[in-house]
Amino acid sequence: MARKVAICTLLYSRDYLPGALTLAYQLQRLLKSTVVESQITVCLLVARGLFKNEFSAQETALIRSLFKEVITIEPLQDQEKSVENNKENLELLKRPELAFTLLKARLWELVQFDQVLFLDADTLPLDKEFFNILELYPEQTRFQIAAVPDIGWPDMFNTGVLLLIPDLEVARSLQDFLVKTVSIDGADQGIFNQFFNPVCNYSREVLHKISPLVEWIRLPFIYNVTMPNYGYQSSPAMSFFQQHIKLVHFIGTFKPWSHTTSDYEDRYHQLWRNAHCDLYSEYHLSNYFTHLQLGNVETDTYFDHETPSLSILLNQNTRRKQTKVEPDVATQIDLNSPQEAAIEEDHQAPPISVPQSAFKFDWEDTDYLDRVQRAFPGSDA
Repeated sequence: MARKVAICTLLYSRDYLPGALTLAYQLQRLLKSTVVESQITVCLLVARGLFKNEFSAQETALIRSLFKEVITIEPLQDQEKSVENNKENLELLKRPELAFTLLKARLWELVQFDQVLFLDADTLPLDKEFFNILELYPEQTRFQIAAVPDIGWPDMFNTGVLLLIPDLEVARSLQDFLVKTVSIDGADQGIFNQFFNPVCNYSREVLHKISPLVEWIRLPFIYNVTMPNYGYQSSPAMSFFQQHIKLVHFIGTFKPWSHTTSDYEDRYHQLWRNAHCDLYSEYHLSNYFTHLQLGNVETDTYFDHETPSLSILLNQNTRRKQTKVEPDVATQIDLNSPQEAAIEEDHQAPPISVPQSAFKFDWEDTDYLDRVQRAFPGSDA
C-alpha cells in the first residue's frame, strides 16, 4: 500500500503568495514527469485570518487550483506570549515577520498523512530527482526530524526543508516546549533545533521527558542549498556540485519576486523567474489577474490564444444551462486543541472533483464555462 505523503508549504503573509504559487506550480509540473511510489498531496497551510479576509475570490480560486488541499490554521496556544518572549532575538535578526513561522509546529498534527515534507515558500525544487528525498530514510520514526545543516551554523539544521512523521504526542510536546522556551533565533529554526537537536539543548533531561529517541537526521546539502550566500555561492564547491543540486532556498529579506532583487542575476534566481513566468503563461494570469499583487512579473509573455473577456464568456453561455458549483471548503485546524484530533474536515460543501486547473483554458472545450464558474463562484452568470 502506497504511503500517503503531504508536500506542504506555509503561507502566513500575502507577501509570500508569489513564492507559494510558484512552488506549487513547480511541484505539480515535476510530479507529472516522474513516477513516485508514494501518494503525494500538495498542501497549503495558511493562517485562517489571512485566507478568509485578505484574498479576493480570484486569488482564492487560483490557490485552490494549484494546491490539492488547503488547510487553514489558527494560532498556537499562547502564541502571543511566545512571540513576546522571543522578541529580543527576532530583533537581532531584524526579521520580526519570522515570529509567524512558529505555526510550523502544526505540521505534526497532519496525522492523516504517513509522512510530511515541508518546504518554505521561498524554495524551488529544480528537477524530478528532488523527490528522492522521500526515499532517503524509509525507517524514519516520529521522534526524528530530517533536515539539512544550516550554512550559517552547520551544527544546527535549516527549517526551510523538513521531513517528518506526523504524531499528536510529538505535536503536543513540541508546542508545550515552544511556549516555555525562548528560541535561539526567536523563530521556528531555533526552537525546532532546541527540541530535536541535542547540540542545542544542554538540558538532556528535558529531551528525555519526551523520548530518548529524539534525533536530527542530517540530509545532504543539495536538498536545501541556501541562496544568496556570496562567499559560498562563488566557491569551487558550488560549481562542482551544481549538476547535483535538487533544491534552492532564497533566504534573507529579498526574494526573487521582490522589486529590489534585480541585482541578483545568478542562474537560480533566473530559474525561479522562468517558473513564475511559465505559471503566468499557462494560467493566463496576465489577462485575468493584472490587479493581483503577485510580484514583479514580466507582462510580455506570448499567448497562443487571444483570451476573450471573462464577463462576456460568463454571460454568453447559450449552449446549455449551467449548474451552480459551490467552492470546496478548506480543511481546518481547531484552535488550541492538539489533544483531540486537531485536523477536521469542514463538510459544509462537497469538494470539487477536478481542481487541478480551473484556469487552464481551452476555447473549444464545452466544459470551459463550467470551469470558469468553479473558479469564480461569486459571478453573476
